[in-house]
Amino acid sequence: MLPPETNLTQKRLEILMANVVTSALHFAELPDVLTPQDLIKYLPIGRDSIYAALKSQAIRNVRLGQTFIVTKAALREFLGGAVE
Repeated sequence: MLPPETNLTQKRLEILMANVVTSALHFAELPDVLTPQDLIKYLPIGRDSIYAALKSQAIRNVRLGQTFIVTKAALREFLGGAVE
């Protein structure tokens, strides 16, 4: 799921998934197009880990100028479909 360079251990990933599943009600409220700032607010991982996942395409994205753009579907894919 994540390349090793993102520095997320399996335990941290399990904690992340547990926190996201409990935040599933908020997932529905997210906009269809997300920025890294949205991901920072939503995911319980640090800014550097989010940018590493974006740069490595672990979280699928496109770049618009210098900004990463992430679709809600790409976030769901990154989370392994843990949210509906």
